[in-house]
Amino acid sequence: MENGTLCSIGALIKEFRGTVLRKLYRDDCSWVWNVDPDKRCEWVRSTSDCKLNSYIQYAEILFCSFDSSKSHLFIPGIILCVLWLLYLFLVLGTSADNFFCPSLSVIADVLRLSENIAGVTILAFGNGAPDVFTSLVSEEGIGELIMFVELIGAGVFVTAVIAGTIGIVAPVDIIAKTFIRDCCFYVSSIIWVSYISADDVIELWESLNKILQIQDNDMLQTYLSPTTAQKHISKRVKAGAFSIKTKIDLAIATEISKVQFDSDESPSSSQVDLSQNGRPKGLFAEFFFDMNPIKAYDWKNANFLLRIILILRIPIMLVLQFIIPVVNKTAAKSGWSKLLNCIQPSVLPTVAVIILKVDDVEVGPLPLVVIVFVLGAVVSVVLITRTSRDQPPKYHNAFALLGFLGATLVVWVIAGEVMAVLESIGFASRISDAMLGLTLLAWGNSVGDLISNVAIARQGFARMGYSACFGGPLFNTLVGLGLHWTYTAFQHHDYRTHIINSDMMPGCLAFLLCSLTTSFLYLNITGFALRQSYGYVLISIYLVFMLINLLSEIKFIHPLGADHRPLTGIVQ
Repeated sequence: MENGTLCSIGALIKEFRGTVLRKLYRDDCSWVWNVDPDKRCEWVRSTSDCKLNSYIQYAEILFCSFDSSKSHLFIPGIILCVLWLLYLFLVLGTSADNFFCPSLSVIADVLRLSENIAGVTILAFGNGAPDVFTSLVSEEGIGELIMFVELIGAGVFVTAVIAGTIGIVAPVDIIAKTFIRDCCFYVSSIIWVSYISADDVIELWESLNKILQIQDNDMLQTYLSPTTAQKHISKRVKAGAFSIKTKIDLAIATEISKVQFDSDESPSSSQVDLSQNGRPKGLFAEFFFDMNPIKAYDWKNANFLLRIILILRIPIMLVLQFIIPVVNKTAAKSGWSKLLNCIQPSVLPTVAVIILKVDDVEVGPLPLVVIVFVLGAVVSVVLITRTSRDQPPKYHNAFALLGFLGATLVVWVIAGEVMAVLESIGFASRISDAMLGLTLLAWGNSVGDLISNVAIARQGFARMGYSACFGGPLFNTLVGLGLHWTYTAFQHHDYRTHIINSDMMPGCLAFLLCSLTTSFLYLNITGFALRQSYGYVLISIYLVFMLINLLSEIKFIHPLGADHRPLTGIVQ
C-alpha cells in the first residue's frame, strides 16, 4: 500500500514535469532528468549550474545519495531537504529574535533614529544583505535572469504579504509624509527599471543612476516625532505582551519579564549565589548562566511542542551566544557579561574570516585568520583587565554594532543555505528559471524580512517594520541591480550589458506597481490607518499574482504582457 502511494506521487511529479512551460538547455541543472539514471550523479558533479553557492551541495546529495530513478527512494531525500529547510528557518528566527533585533534597537537609539528612518536604513541593510550579495555573484545569462526576477518577485512578496501581515497583527496609524516618500521612491525606481530594461540593454550611466538614487537627501529626513524604545517597552510589558507562544519576540520587550521571573524564584531553589536581579555573582557562574541555551522563563511557559523547539534550538543558541554579543538596555547591566563579552571580540572576527572563506589568505608570512585571532585576543585581554564585572563599560554600546554585524553575517550565511536548498528542490521538480526566482528564491531571500519586520511590529514598532517593507526592497532593487549592472557593464568594451528578460517579467512589474498603488490608495482613503482589512486585500493580490504565474508556468494561460520570444544566446 505504501509503495503504491509513493509510486502514485512519483507519477504525479513526472506528469507535472512534462507540463512545464520552458525549454531546457544542456547547461541547466534541470537537464539532469534527461540524463541516464546511472550517470546523473556524475553529471551533477561536473555541471557548473548544479554547483550552488553554499557550504553544502544539496543537488549533489540528492542525486548521488538517493536513487533518482525510483520515486520511493528519491522522495525521502526531498523530504529530508524540506526538514533541513525548516531547521534553517528556525536558525533564522533565532538569529533575528535573540541577536539581530536587540542590536538594531540599540543602534537606532544611539543614532537617535526614528522608527521609520531606522526601517529604511539599518533594518533594510540587514535584510537586504542576502539579495545584494546574491546580485553581485550572479553571472550573466540565466543567473542574471533569476536574480532580476527574484528581486522583483521578492518586492511583490514584501510589499504585499509582509506589509499585509503587519497590518493584520499590528494595526497602526502610519505617518503620511514618510509613507508617501517611501512609496513614491519605490514606484519611481520600478518605473525606471521597466524603462531601462525594455530594450534588453543596460548602459553604464543607467546602472550608475540606480545606485545614486538611493542617496537622495529626502530619504534621510525624519518626519516622525522621536519616540524612545523605553516608552514602547513599558507599554508592551504592562499589557503582558510577552508570550512563549508568539513566533518571534524581541528581547527588549521580554527581558524585563524574564528578570522579574528570575527574581521571584526562591533563593533555596538554586545552589548558586544570586544577586537581586536573579543573576549569579561569580565570574564563571555568570558566564555559564548567560550561556544557558534554555532560560527558565521560556521553559516554564512553554507547552510540549514548544519545549521540543527549545531543545532543537540548543545547538543554535550555544553557538550564537558564544560568538555574538547582545546589548539589551532593559536587561540587568544592559546584558553585560564580562567573561563572555570579553571573549567575543576575538571569536567573532575569527569566525567571520572563516565564514567568508578568506582564512587562507596570507598577509606576509601569516594567514589572515591567525592575524585576526591574535589582534582579537589582544583586545580581549585588554577588556578583561580594564572592565568591571558589576557594571558595563562606557563603550558597551559598541558591542551592539559588533552584534549587529555578526547577526547580519549569520542571516546572510543561513539565507544562502536556504536558497540553495530551495533551488535544489526546484531542480528536482524542474521548475523554470523565472518561476524558480519568482517563488523559491524570492521566498528564501524574504525570510529575513518576514521574521524581522513582523517581529518588530508585534512588539510595538509597527511603523519601523512597515517602513522596512518599502526600504528593504527599494535598497535591494537600487543597490543590488545597480551594482551588478555596473560591474557587468565594465566588463564590456562598449560599457553596456545585455540582459535576458523573462516572459513573466512584465507581469511581475505590473503586480508590484499594483501592490504599491493599492497601498497608496487604501491608506489615503483610511487617513493612513493600517487596518486588518488592508492586510487581507494585499495578501489576496499576492495570491492572484501567484495563481496567474502558476497557470502561465503550466501553459494554461499566457504570461502577462509577454511576446513569447525565445531566449537567445544560449546553446541548447
